Amino acid sequence: MSDKVEIRRGSWFEPLEDVKGKLMGVISNPPYIPTDDLPGLQPEVGWHEPKLALDGGKDGLDHLLHLCEGLSSALMPGGFFVFETNGNKQSEFLVDFISTKWSSSFCDVEAVLDFADIKRFTPIS
Repeated sequence: MSDKVEIRRGSWFEPLEDVKGKLMGVISNPPYIPTDDLPGLQPEVGWHEPKLALDGGKDGLDHLLHLCEGLSSALMPGGFFVFETNGNKQSEFLVDFISTKWSSSFCDVEAVLDFADIKRFTPIS
């Protein structure tokens, strides 16, 4: 598997410049929690994770939309990406927004239920 998977570290798309348009897939768990929701997080999340890893901005979409924008040119034709959201409302907005704004880049945009029947994962190809 090591000949098929490569892990790179850096800020967003900076470490991927040399593979732009060639990525087969990306899986991401970006910050997606709305800033005003941070104080109400469960202790096991809010106390142990750095704010930088959780705070998605006012509506939680800042990093999710940045990810979509960058991946629209980073993925190879037929490539895919999957990311986690904070639930139904955010997932449904993203499915509609991505299907409209990036319809020429992405198809098969959907929200997938987690084990608690919450639309939390958004796979896109």
